[in-house]
Amino acid sequence: MMVRLVILAELVAIAAAFAMPESLQGWLLMSLVLATAALMVAIFLPPSSLGLARLLRPSLVAVLAAPALWMALQAVPMPIDKLGNPIWATASATLNEPLAEKITVDTTATMFSLVQYCAVLAAALIAAAIALDRYRAAQLLHILLSIATIVTAMWFGRETAGVAGPDGSTIAVLGVLLSCATAIRAVDQVLRRSRPGTIALSPLPALSAAIIAMIICMAALIIRANSTAVVAALLGSEILLSVFAVRRWFPGLWGTAGVLATATIIFIATATVIPFRTNTDLTIALSTSSQAATERMLQDVAPAGSGAGASTVLLPIYQDAGVGDSPERPTAAATIAIDMGWAFLCALVVAALLCASILIRRALSRAYDYVFPVLGAGALIAVTILAFSDHGILGLGASLLVAALFGLAFGQSLSGAERDAISSETKATSDQIANQAPAPRRRLTSASVTIWPRVSLMMLGIVLIVQAAWMALPDRYFGARSSLPSVLSTAAAGPNAMSKTVSLAAARENLWIRGGPSFTRDSALAADEQRTAPPMTSDEFARALRSSPLRGDIWLLLAATSKHSSPQPSTAAMLRMSYYTAPNDLDLLPLRVSVALAADAMVRDTDLRELIKRDVSLVVRHRPALKPALVTAYRSASADGKIYLEGLISELDPAFLDQVHARSSRMGSR
Repeated sequence: MMVRLVILAELVAIAAAFAMPESLQGWLLMSLVLATAALMVAIFLPPSSLGLARLLRPSLVAVLAAPALWMALQAVPMPIDKLGNPIWATASATLNEPLAEKITVDTTATMFSLVQYCAVLAAALIAAAIALDRYRAAQLLHILLSIATIVTAMWFGRETAGVAGPDGSTIAVLGVLLSCATAIRAVDQVLRRSRPGTIALSPLPALSAAIIAMIICMAALIIRANSTAVVAALLGSEILLSVFAVRRWFPGLWGTAGVLATATIIFIATATVIPFRTNTDLTIALSTSSQAATERMLQDVAPAGSGAGASTVLLPIYQDAGVGDSPERPTAAATIAIDMGWAFLCALVVAALLCASILIRRALSRAYDYVFPVLGAGALIAVTILAFSDHGILGLGASLLVAALFGLAFGQSLSGAERDAISSETKATSDQIANQAPAPRRRLTSASVTIWPRVSLMMLGIVLIVQAAWMALPDRYFGARSSLPSVLSTAAAGPNAMSKTVSLAAARENLWIRGGPSFTRDSALAADEQRTAPPMTSDEFARALRSSPLRGDIWLLLAATSKHSSPQPSTAAMLRMSYYTAPNDLDLLPLRVSVALAADAMVRDTDLRELIKRDVSLVVRHRPALKPALVTAYRSASADGKIYLEGLISELDPAFLDQVHARSSRMGSR
């Protein structure tokens, strides 16, 4: 019964990640469910079970914990100055208060990345514990295949209907590999039916389901995905078929060497089909989409990285103006290099290739059920290729599915591990079939070794619960996925209207943080929110910047709310930070120009004059739909601000200057 609950928890967590990928409720549900499952495995794992102890050695635990420790180190203050990112010193000078330097440029984004990694690690370990029993491993394989097929079919349907959504090519590749593994396992069972002992269920339904899933996933890849994803699926399947050929027709050392040599040649020949981009960074060489901003970010990567999750915060700074409708998506490899550093990416690639070779070696040493470890090896190769092609494997749902697949592969990678299962429901005949090969001699008998996996899982469950509590805190800092730019694009420039806009923006921001529904643009609802939203103070915006100093929208709101209470140099510094941290965010232009032109002191600032000129030029030449915002800014501008704006518009579009005067006169007469 306990195992059934653990499998259900794993299924619920993955389903929640796919169903609610951008929802705070989804993150909370995923963390709590995985934490509960990890604690259940840790508490109810039989003391006599040594299978997980063989897999989860202290050295492996240290390796798995290293990324989490590195993310935590990025988010803590550095003991020595100059070790952290320079943005903290700049923000400290602007806010006129001491801020500890950190490696990460956004503490909130790094903490969310840490939450995701802990969830991925929990999913992998739980799947490994379930997969210690071959019967449960087969169930988990079928469940993962069902999830991958359903998600792929839904993605294909959205793509066909032209509905925007996350890229599902990574899930489709995993679906191809899972269906191939299921089919090979079913064929093996059919070929063994004449031997003593029988299997519990007929393999024909599983074989039929695998063929249907293969058709769906492969069709989706060929029709909707790029060639790199198709090649990744073929190369991963090639590894599965090569090991199957060795086990079935070419046993022995020379037969294995011949098949693997042939597979290597086919592997290299197939890899040549992948479209490599020349004269670019290796991490984006396989990407078929524009990666101009990513390439600029990669040129500024620090040895320690910019902090986990920082690439999403840095991207608006590096991307060109006017790309908000089709934002760039860095590849997973580029994201890891930017966030964690080049050394971390290289170590990760080496570890993936090493794990793939270990899984292939273990698969060749297994008497039966070799399909599980070789599935992990094929997935590692495919995922490594996809990491240099797109961003899909870093998605919440995809990362959990990959983790469960790897846990399944490693859980069944050691012969004899099924005898140490956490389930007592496995049939004796199944155990007899699975253990034709001699089991390895038990050497891990000390109590300290057997209790190590239990302690690790319990600590991981506690960490997930703490992280879920952190996400549920009502007064947590502003999140990385903000709705502020959409509000700022319609902001008015007058002092009274500005206070309403700031209150509305802050209320909507807190609504997202607390997991509420996304706002609409209905005018009646907006008016009601303006009446009921509590006013926000400059201190509350400054508190958000202490966690995320690259938030150009919050710098702008802080400048807007403090321009009447703070000295002009302080407001100008905040406005300058908004320009530097969000130079190409067109949603900020209306409010930013209005605030910049509202005081003579800011208009006389040489740096701000150039920045204002750039914004006005973007509006007049590239975004004429925002021209009414310039009229509003002109009405609320200071005397010097009006003169400077008139000069800019007369240079760019003299005809529009007459419209500004006419509209301003009409609006002033009302």
